[in-house]
Amino acid sequence: MLIPLIYLVLIFAGMYLVCGELERACGNTAHRLRIPESIAGATLLAVASSSPEFFTSFLGAVRFGVFEVGLMAILWSAIFNITVIPGVSALFSKEPLTVFRTVVVRDCVAYLVVTLLLLGLLQDGTLSRVDGIILLGGYAVYIYVLFLMMGDGDSEKVEPIEQPVWRTLLGLLGGIAAIGLLCHFMIEQGSVLAKVAGIDLLIVSALIFAPGTSVPDLLLSFMAARRGAGSAAISNAFGSNTFDLTVCLAVPVLVVGDTQIAMVGPVLWSVWMLVGTVIFSMIFVRIGYRLSRIEGALLLVLFVAQAIALVVLV
Repeated sequence: MLIPLIYLVLIFAGMYLVCGELERACGNTAHRLRIPESIAGATLLAVASSSPEFFTSFLGAVRFGVFEVGLMAILWSAIFNITVIPGVSALFSKEPLTVFRTVVVRDCVAYLVVTLLLLGLLQDGTLSRVDGIILLGGYAVYIYVLFLMMGDGDSEKVEPIEQPVWRTLLGLLGGIAAIGLLCHFMIEQGSVLAKVAGIDLLIVSALIFAPGTSVPDLLLSFMAARRGAGSAAISNAFGSNTFDLTVCLAVPVLVVGDTQIAMVGPVLWSVWMLVGTVIFSMIFVRIGYRLSRIEGALLLVLFVAQAIALVVLV
């Protein structure tokens, strides 16, 4: 059991390094194309931070034939992103995180709507190509709303990192290819771990794959919080999740066609846990538009409690 765990740790470390390079390449591309910061964050930068979730979902469905593995990774990555990321950011910030009202109205509310949309689509136990198109449509509406809300002044400017064109192209193409390869090995080693330890693969996906693939988001938000950019930390957590629940789930469904999903046990509990977590996190952020260390600690406790509940329920 130790060997696959070591492999998984090395794979996650590789993802962190590759995602950092991919993040810089996407940021530089957005700067060269003069894409507004808020739009870049929900598109190109979302591709960078969410690429592990995308390939986990895509390879799980297309290569390994187990769509629920990717679904559980995305659901628990989302739960991780809106509990652990804001929680850690608030705990290690020099002062309570101040969050712009726009972030709550735009990113948090949009994510809640997308979560409820996914819940509605999953009620019949099937995700069809039509459902995939609906999810992509929801993401398109989100981007459109971002365009409409531009220019309200509630944004934190981030200086772009200049790099040569060849470095940008290498970072984009090489980074995406490397993440895809690492995710393939991750699912393989996770399957070995599940078999050796006698653990359900869905639990491995929820409690190992999801936190591991969310490390880039965690570190980005942590660094933003240390700079005092509270909105960036919260927006990154919620914004990347919107991409995960729409694009990362829609594309595999469009490729493989109608997919049966067992809406029982860990999958069903995880969906409802996510809905409750989104609402709970929004209430915390909405109260005074600040996150204190106490509230950050409560968010961390919430994640641990839900993880324990998932294991017990299984």
